[in-house]
Amino acid sequence: MMFTYNVDSFFENELLKIRDYFNKIMANFPNDSFEKMLGERKEWLPPIYMSDEVIVIPKANGPFDKQLGKSIKKGYSVFIYYEAVKEYCCTFHLENEYKCVLSMVLAHEFFHSVHRIWDEKAFLQDASPRTGISMERKHQLTESLADYFAYSWMKSHADKSYIAVAKHRKDLWLEYTPANWPYSAAMVYLNDHKKFFEILELLKSNPATAYRKLIS
Repeated sequence: MMFTYNVDSFFENELLKIRDYFNKIMANFPNDSFEKMLGERKEWLPPIYMSDEVIVIPKANGPFDKQLGKSIKKGYSVFIYYEAVKEYCCTFHLENEYKCVLSMVLAHEFFHSVHRIWDEKAFLQDASPRTGISMERKHQLTESLADYFAYSWMKSHADKSYIAVAKHRKDLWLEYTPANWPYSAAMVYLNDHKKFFEILELLKSNPATAYRKLIS
């Protein structure tokens, strides 16, 4: 099992690459406020904290019941729960792709962090009474966007290990779409890349319309 990797060094280098990829992709997002934020934050990197804590979440409609990462308010920091990531790798036979799974989680949480900066209020309080959309549906919207970004980051590599993890994640989306797994909603962007930006735009201004578009 490839769990002896120097994750601190890896994260330091990987985050720089993820940020550059994010800036390149999001430069195509036609939104004045986002472009302004991106210009101000172009060189920003979130603090990353590794934790051996294992947080169990209700498995319900998903394939795995441990939290892999988290973006939090303070400093827009990112937590990576590496023991849960190890278990994830073992569960899905990705032991040799450990660093690639770490990269997937990091990219996912990086997207959440930057999205949180752009629309802090919407991410830090229950928007249901204000917008008429449930937190379950909002979770589906935000997780689909972050997971699609992480998937596209993995697919941007020539390294076969990254490609294998991207395929694994896509296969999970497909398998758990009937169960309404929030991350599976990212499937809609595969055949309609413009929808990614359309929903990102709508999520800030009209989450209810964003959700209708997501499921249409």
